[in-house]
Amino acid sequence: MNSKKIGLSIVLLLLLLSIMGCGKNDTKGSTSKVKELVVVDWGGPYTEVHKKMSFEPFEKEYGVKVIVVTPPDTGKLKAMVESENVEWDVVSVGNDFAIRAGKEGLLEKLDFDVISKEGLSEELVNDYAVPENLFSTVIAYNTDTFSADNYPKTWADFWDTEKFPGSRALYKSPFWTLESALLADGVEPENLYPLDVDRAFAKLDEIKDHVKVWWTAGAQPPDLLSTNEVSLSSAWSGRITAANTEGAPVDLEFNQGIIFTNSWAVPKGAPNKELAMKFIAFTLAPEQQAALSSAYDNAPANSNALPLMSEEAINRLGQSPENQGKQIITNSEWWVENFDKVDERFQQWLLE
Repeated sequence: MNSKKIGLSIVLLLLLLSIMGCGKNDTKGSTSKVKELVVVDWGGPYTEVHKKMSFEPFEKEYGVKVIVVTPPDTGKLKAMVESENVEWDVVSVGNDFAIRAGKEGLLEKLDFDVISKEGLSEELVNDYAVPENLFSTVIAYNTDTFSADNYPKTWADFWDTEKFPGSRALYKSPFWTLESALLADGVEPENLYPLDVDRAFAKLDEIKDHVKVWWTAGAQPPDLLSTNEVSLSSAWSGRITAANTEGAPVDLEFNQGIIFTNSWAVPKGAPNKELAMKFIAFTLAPEQQAALSSAYDNAPANSNALPLMSEEAINRLGQSPENQGKQIITNSEWWVENFDKVDERFQQWLLE
């Protein structure tokens, strides 16, 4: 083979290798997967609204795919972390669980250089969790039994079975139920914690015979009240306002409401920790918070969302200045330290 043919062969070989190289890069680009973020949420209408108002906008903003798993399972989270086989990136949990799990090494510390605390109640923020949105345990009533001018406006009224006769329903847990009892017994909100457990049980003794149902799921109180199976119930505020909007004969009183939150947390060893922090920050932005609370009856955790909402929505969710000042934030730290022993006593008391 002469030198000219050898040179031509080398050029052709280099060209072929170049084409193959380009083809390989194109293939890689066309088959590469979109980055996925696994978010664990509660399911049902709540998650459907979450998807539309938060998850899908986040996907568009960051070019990722949010995979939603329901419902949260704290036992599974713990098993994942302990086996170092974590599949979840962000989990919705109760604020009390987040505090406990953080101390047990099950959660990542949140990056507050990425996640802004602005507009969040400091009582609901800790190293391992931030609030998603707010709801209150409130006094709820049947509007066919009680008029807008004559219904229980305090927990003391709720306990007054002579002035406000009828069957009651209460949450089958010491959580919020003990707070309600102490408020009924005249404890001032600022003196509520640490809870006087003995005093709370003594007050619960007074109403126990009038409690027809001890509810365990948020959907129960509006159903119990709508059918007038009970006249009064403790209830989660969003469940009652939603039922009221749909025409059910139920309403609520925000005075002495006991505020709680679901919180975002990141499991220890989450495969996409940095993206998880961005996701949490995104959902807490005022625009996302206002959109969610305008579509689902939980109040925004970020108070900066309120100016973006209608006056009707603000009032409905108990976020007017008047109603905000009447409510009490649950002390999750106290419950983390005391829940197990108090719950054991509460469950035994139910059987007595």
